[in-house]
Amino acid sequence: MRVILKLSIGMLKQGLEKEKILRLIDEKLELDHKYDDGSILGSMCTEPLEFGREIYLKYLSKNLGDPGLFQGTANLEKEIVSELGELFGEKNVIGTLTTGGSEANLIAMRIAKKLRPDIKKPEVVVPISAHISFDKAADLLDIKLRKARLLENYELDLNHYKKLINEKTCGVIGVAGTTSLGLIDPIENIGDLIEGKNIYFHVDAAFGGFVLPFLKYLKYDIEPWDFSVKTVSSITADPHKMGLGVIPTGGFLVRNSQILQKTGFEIPYLAGGNFKHFHIVGTRPGGTVISFWAIMKYLGLNGYINIVKRCMEKTHFLSKKIAELGGVRLAVQPKMNVVGITTENGESICKIDEELRKKNWMLGKFQDFNLIRVVVMPHVKKEHLTLFIEDLKKIIKKIGLA
Repeated sequence: MRVILKLSIGMLKQGLEKEKILRLIDEKLELDHKYDDGSILGSMCTEPLEFGREIYLKYLSKNLGDPGLFQGTANLEKEIVSELGELFGEKNVIGTLTTGGSEANLIAMRIAKKLRPDIKKPEVVVPISAHISFDKAADLLDIKLRKARLLENYELDLNHYKKLINEKTCGVIGVAGTTSLGLIDPIENIGDLIEGKNIYFHVDAAFGGFVLPFLKYLKYDIEPWDFSVKTVSSITADPHKMGLGVIPTGGFLVRNSQILQKTGFEIPYLAGGNFKHFHIVGTRPGGTVISFWAIMKYLGLNGYINIVKRCMEKTHFLSKKIAELGGVRLAVQPKMNVVGITTENGESICKIDEELRKKNWMLGKFQDFNLIRVVVMPHVKKEHLTLFIEDLKKIIKKIGLA
């Protein structure tokens, strides 16, 4: 007779049958939300493209932590970087895929500090709307963050931003697609502020990187945000967001190839040979690279344009419905497929968020800005948004905002 130890105390003495394990996994994951159930309205990630998942599973053993052993995979990564560089206004860039935007932003902050060893107590200027990954990086790297205010319309207060730049500034950050509202900082204006000052300029387009280029093809008025702004040093863009890559897949691109030689880590002992890299992590999956290469080839430019077009059509639908409700309003007119909702009278948004969660709606809440936001990702359908509006209307009436 087999002796089975309880799962709760750790590893079993003897393994279970596959069928039993699969049933246990299904039971334990019943708590998880699913993208296709319509309730996830606040995530900047989505279900990866099915073809990309197939490719990823086929190449799980590829390890780009030792690229000398997987030169074909490494070459595919170079192709991706070149194509993204061209999409972002500069083909002759170098870069790498990362674990996500947080690692990419950490890499950028480290480079900004390393390039200015003359600054003993380095500072980086960021908008207050910048992603939390910059706070994490500042903590790890012993960099002081100087946070610029926003105007009443949630856009960057450029005058305040300018005042924060001083002799200790080693880097500045602009965001192309803020986490809270999908807004685009005035990248050209920030670039003008640092012209000729030997200050590293990083643009966080973790979300916007796979939206903004395609909006331009759709004739949206998009101000310059990428390498077309000559002072921009590097860009973060995440394939696992609107790029439909498998999770996790981030991206980091840098204009000046010499930066890798100046700041890269060197690993001399790998089986594949010595190389320099930007990464914070060592081992990293090659399967995500191969998968995203396949996704880009499969969708092509027109595929991405159509995906963004459909998301924006649903964004306009939701925005129109929000504007017709009483008690709440749009925080701003959406610049991309991110819709911010706040109260008309300035009352806290928290009660609305609490009631929405009771009805299983998962939005992002930004208490400091008093807003909740919907990210209209490819998994969000028009019928989901219609049901959401119906519930929101009932909640507004229930709590007395209407």
